[in-house]
Amino acid sequence: MATPIQQLTNQVDDNPGPKYQPPWDFLPVDTNTGVGGKYIYIGYISGDSNPVTSINFVAYSQAQANPPSGWSWTGQDLKQGAGGKFIYMIWKNGEPGKQPISALQLLVTNQPSPPYIAGYEAINQDLNQGAGGPYIWPYYSTTVQMQAKAEAILVKE
Repeated sequence: MATPIQQLTNQVDDNPGPKYQPPWDFLPVDTNTGVGGKYIYIGYISGDSNPVTSINFVAYSQAQANPPSGWSWTGQDLKQGAGGKFIYMIWKNGEPGKQPISALQLLVTNQPSPPYIAGYEAINQDLNQGAGGPYIWPYYSTTVQMQAKAEAILVKE
């Protein structure tokens, strides 16, 4: 069985990343790909306690101060500095009877609807909505394991 994701975060920077930030791992796709703004990455920690069981991305016409009722979030606008909609990642942990989420990915494409990816469920929210640029479709899986990242640590001599 795949190890579930138990925590989510965002990393925001003026420079491309994501930056090495243990114990977090980060998806390599900037949520502002192709539209400028801040470099924003989705981070996660895998583990068996209190796993993430639902994830969604929601778009608003204006900034939000709180997540939808019953949901968790980081409060980070995934479009910061790029214009377009205010888009937030929201999730729930430990819902009874729901399969834990074990993998996430973002697909950057010119396709106006999310293409099929074996083992993944598409979330029908373009992360570049209103900002132009390519479509960025988020996906999650309850069966696929996140690929371990090979971290390169550079030591200054």
